[in-house]
Amino acid sequence: MSDELGFNKIAGAILATALAFIGIKELAHAVYHPHMPETPAYGAEVLAEVMAASQAGTVKDVPLPFPQADYIAAMDPAAGAKVFSKCKACHTVEQDGGNGTGPNLYGILGNPAAAHDGFGYSAAFKDSGVTWGYEELDAFLAKPKSYIKGTAMSFVGLKKQEQRAAMIAYLRSFGDESIPLPTPASAEAVAPAVDAPDMKKEDHSGGH
Repeated sequence: MSDELGFNKIAGAILATALAFIGIKELAHAVYHPHMPETPAYGAEVLAEVMAASQAGTVKDVPLPFPQADYIAAMDPAAGAKVFSKCKACHTVEQDGGNGTGPNLYGILGNPAAAHDGFGYSAAFKDSGVTWGYEELDAFLAKPKSYIKGTAMSFVGLKKQEQRAAMIAYLRSFGDESIPLPTPASAEAVAPAVDAPDMKKEDHSGGH
């Protein structure tokens, strides 16, 4: 009889331990198991679309408007004088300076292209209709042959915007310095453009 009672106690202890283990496991599962809502949060589809477009390489970078504050901060005539050393073989910049392979550049800022007397400009320059403002000069100095197609100018351009900014500040010092320096353009937050198929809008007019 005592053996049977002892066996029952051991079996009961084992069963209680097993039940306690199962209870702890279920409690942990209930606490840490994430609950997924039946309806995703608003905007999830848009986020998924942008992520997919980004991975596919179809998100387009939207350029900031010209000029930004860092561009204006780089408009240093002294630094521009060093950059202009690349151009001295073809251009002079002093007032009444002579023409070389390229025209004298005194007073270029604020004046139309092909305006310097006594230089034989290409037809592309004469017909460009460009007036040299800050943005126009920057675009030309970046890629001369792309900005004025057909130009005879062989210079490949200045890739670094700080060099272009400094060069333009230097050119400004040889001419009408009453032309005001540019002010920073507003850089409003712009969402990246995504190439996506056109979606037909549902007609909710109800025939009214």
